[in-house]
Amino acid sequence: MLQDTIRTDAYRDFIYNNKHLFAGKVVLDVGCGTGILSLFCAKAGAAKVIAVDNSGIIDKAREIVFRNGFGDIIQCLRGKIEEVTLPVKEVDVIVSEWMGYCLLYEAMLDSVIWARDRYLAPGGLMVPSHAALRLSLFADDDYISDKICFWNSVYGFDMSCMQKRAYDDIVIRTVKADAVPSDPTTFLEVPLHRIRKDQLNISGAEFTLTASREIDQFHGFIIHFDIFFATDRDTEAKDAKLYFSTGPTGPETHWQQALALVDFEGSRSPTLKSGDQVQGKIALSKGNTYHRELDVTIDWQIMDAAPKESDKKSKYQRKWLMH
Repeated sequence: MLQDTIRTDAYRDFIYNNKHLFAGKVVLDVGCGTGILSLFCAKAGAAKVIAVDNSGIIDKAREIVFRNGFGDIIQCLRGKIEEVTLPVKEVDVIVSEWMGYCLLYEAMLDSVIWARDRYLAPGGLMVPSHAALRLSLFADDDYISDKICFWNSVYGFDMSCMQKRAYDDIVIRTVKADAVPSDPTTFLEVPLHRIRKDQLNISGAEFTLTASREIDQFHGFIIHFDIFFATDRDTEAKDAKLYFSTGPTGPETHWQQALALVDFEGSRSPTLKSGDQVQGKIALSKGNTYHRELDVTIDWQIMDAAPKESDKKSKYQRKWLMH
C-alpha cells in the first residue's frame, strides 16, 4: 500500500503542511504497518509517537524507525490497541490508515474509535477527521459480456451456474468513469471525532440516484468512499478538505470501487432515461458469522422522469456479501 501514492501523499501532505498540529505533541498511530505515518509525524516535530500493530510487521517497523534515526521518538508496540499498555495516559493526536474496502471492511475502525475514547485528550485531533460512503449507478455492457455472459458458453459448455457468485458477492474492481451514469450520493458520513461504533451499522439509509444519460441496461451499484482532513475537531464534514476519493472519476487507489451487480433473474435489465431516478434504501452491517465481513442490502424502485398514470413501479431487493 506504500505504492498507493494517492493515499500516502494525502497523509504526508496534511502532516507536513500542518506541522504546528504535531510539533511537541504525543501521537498514537493505530495499525502502523511499516510505520510510515509515524515517521511523517516524527519528522513534523512530534515529541513522541507510539506506533501499535498486531502483526509481525511491527518488527520491521521498529528496524525502519532506528535506521532512520527516530528511535528516541517513535516507540513500537506489538498487540491489539485494546490490549497493549501505552506508556502515556493520553495522546494529543491519533493517526491511522484504518480504511478497508467499501470503507468498513475488516472493521478496523472499531479499534480506532476505542483508542479515541480511551486515549485521546480533550481537544485532541483525529487524522483523518471525516469519511463519507457514496453510492452510484453502474452500467457497463462490456463488463457484463466479459465477466457474466462469458459463462453461458465456455468452449461450447454451459457453465452459467458460475454466474451466481458474481451476483452474490461484492466485487472489488476499478470501474471506468463512463460506466457511472449518475452523480454519487452520500449514504453515510463518518465524523471521526464523534462517531460511535453502533452508528457504523446502517439499517436503511435512503438514497436517490438520478440517471445523467440514457442507459440501455442498468447493471448495479457502485460503492466508494472519500477521505477528509481537518485541522480542528469542530470542523464539519462539508467544511473539511477532501484529500482523496476512491471514486471512479478520480485517480486509481488500491481500494478501487465496490461493485454490487444486480441479477434480474431472467428478465432484461431495466432501461433508464436521462432524469429517471432510482430511489431506495441501503443497509450495510458487519457479517453475522465473521465480524470483518460486510452484509449489504439494497431496496429500490425506478421512478420515471415523466411518469404516466398507467406506469407500474417495480420494486427490487438484493443482498450481497463482502468477504
